[in-house]
Amino acid sequence: MIAIVFDLELIKRFRKGQPSEIVEIGACKVDMQTKKIIDHFQMYIFPKRGHISKSTRKFIKMKEEDVEKAVPFDIGIQKFSKWLGEEYYLCSWGKDDRAHFINQSVQNKLPLEWLRNYNDIQKPIGKLLSEELNNQLGLKNALTIAGIEPIGKAHRGIDDAINTAMLLIKFLDQIELKENNLSTNEIQNHYRKYKRSRFRHKDQAAKEKQYPFTTPPNHS
Repeated sequence: MIAIVFDLELIKRFRKGQPSEIVEIGACKVDMQTKKIIDHFQMYIFPKRGHISKSTRKFIKMKEEDVEKAVPFDIGIQKFSKWLGEEYYLCSWGKDDRAHFINQSVQNKLPLEWLRNYNDIQKPIGKLLSEELNNQLGLKNALTIAGIEPIGKAHRGIDDAINTAMLLIKFLDQIELKENNLSTNEIQNHYRKYKRSRFRHKDQAAKEKQYPFTTPPNHS
């Protein structure tokens, strides 16, 4: 069986309520028998506006040649889901990245059958490393406590995925990865949240356009 460890990076947001968009998918395959990383995946994603801001590029250590390789989200997901293979566990450090996959796929009306056998490995590994931190141990601190020298740079999807995979390999015999499927109800809940968020964002953007330098008047 293969474990897929993934990490996402997002565009930097400049307005409250602005939707998050994935700008990098980093992942690696772990052979659970040999406990070795056997493959890598990295892809940069263009946001809807087709522009990746300088601040975002700086934050995720994205070079100019990386911008040229970026693809639309639907193409990136198609390539990623094909790379996954047939039998696998999906793992990430915390549940946020899973939610971003769901949200953006819902927005783009893309299938999510591939998002199965998901495991948040932050909780079980965090508990093994330190019970005092309520299982919310950051990746950097987890690597330090585990005695693992991190590779690459923080906030770079592929590097964070590899570092998370090294934690998984170290504690693989002490945690249990579970099989599961993404339910229709959860997809629908994410869609409803997306619609509410989209409405609030449009409403806020309209107010800022109408009153760019002042507080909107109070008509009460």
